[in-house]
Amino acid sequence: METRTKLYYNPSAGRNKTNAQEYLIFHIPGNPGLIPYYDPFLSTLHTLLESTPALRNSNFHICGHSLLGFEASEDDAQRPPKLAGLERQIHFINGCLYDRVDEVRQKTGGITPKVILMGHSVGTYMLLEIIRRHRKQIEVVGHQDFDLIGGILLFPTITHIARSPSGIVASALLRIPGSAHIGSAIVKVLTYFIPTDFLNRLVRLIMRFPEHAARTTTALIKSPIGVKEALFLAKDEMDMITHDKWGEEIWGAATDPGTNKGDTIHSNLVFFWGSHDAWVAQETRDELIRARGYRDSLKKSDDWKPTMLVDKGKIPHGFCLKHSEIVADYVREWVKAIIDNDNEI
Repeated sequence: METRTKLYYNPSAGRNKTNAQEYLIFHIPGNPGLIPYYDPFLSTLHTLLESTPALRNSNFHICGHSLLGFEASEDDAQRPPKLAGLERQIHFINGCLYDRVDEVRQKTGGITPKVILMGHSVGTYMLLEIIRRHRKQIEVVGHQDFDLIGGILLFPTITHIARSPSGIVASALLRIPGSAHIGSAIVKVLTYFIPTDFLNRLVRLIMRFPEHAARTTTALIKSPIGVKEALFLAKDEMDMITHDKWGEEIWGAATDPGTNKGDTIHSNLVFFWGSHDAWVAQETRDELIRARGYRDSLKKSDDWKPTMLVDKGKIPHGFCLKHSEIVADYVREWVKAIIDNDNEI
């Protein structure tokens, strides 16, 4: 079963006005890192943004790319690539971002888009690292190659993931030597003789997944190294995602009122957690919010902090399975607020 490795939603033909601002919204998936899980979410977001009157002079290019190791289909005759840990995934997805910026330039006659990053789960950790590296590059070369104006972090796992309820269990299992290979082998043995179409129906029935999620999960199971990569990456997450590792390059001087006025990316970070997320320890989440966050809105005084919100409903960590529409509606408002803030600077 083939699965797409890239999703791309272009501006509608009627919106390509000569005076329109081009925006690239680049989405980084969680683990398992197959971008088709997010197809309903990203397509809904694209429709919502294009139908928002206040954004009629904006062109939105929305895209995302599967993580390394999840792109091969069962028919791929090439030798499976080496398993990729968290650092290699960050390097890979950062390269994908630059490729997408170049694609937008080509499609728009050389116009460089303003960029809004978006990530889910471990993709939010990668998002913060990409921001840090982007700012470091600006310091080195003295100018920026594109304007990174904001970031939206959905169900972020950016500190102490191993302390979460699911992380406690996962870290114990993943400490077993060769756990990624053993787990992958078990899945292969259990599903090897099951035809792909029948497996897809089984996944949909047993997991109660919608069609897009069942199809993507089946592709993961049937891929040469997808399950092994998911487990290998998860082990790296448990080891690397611990304390709050970022300083001024991400948070800025958040305790010093007004010192970063005009520094767009700091004030345009939006964090959105689930109320009861099995992959986030509530005490570490609340500690981060107390230390770094501003919980009301993006409209704040000069002594800004990143906006950090906790869902008041019951949206699960894996929102992209059955809750794409409601999260897309939230994101539409945050994108609008980020653009409004950027225009005020």
